[in-house]
Amino acid sequence: MSLEEAILDRVRRLPPAKQAEVLRFADGLQHRSPVRTVPSRDRSREIDWLKENRARYADQWVVVEGDRLIAADEDALKAFAAAKAAGIDVPFLVHVLPEDPLPFVPGWV
Repeated sequence: MSLEEAILDRVRRLPPAKQAEVLRFADGLQHRSPVRTVPSRDRSREIDWLKENRARYADQWVVVEGDRLIAADEDALKAFAAAKAAGIDVPFLVHVLPEDPLPFVPGWV
């Protein structure tokens, strides 16, 4: 017996009122959108800015809006607060990691 058949068998054993309740529930699942869309912004300008300015702001938290630096600090909370004070609702806050001059290769020396 498949899972579907087992479920249907159990539903058929329910009283008519409960069967109707299960069918309403299943119908609601069918009409529900499986994917929720979330609005997002294109942050390609900010990412381009980070690529160009990575070395200058290594080991700092930066807030970038478009191609403009809003705040930079070693403390993320201070950078975030500065962005909020500048009127930015959703700051693009990033910790800038220094570029590794050499890749990490594990092994014995």
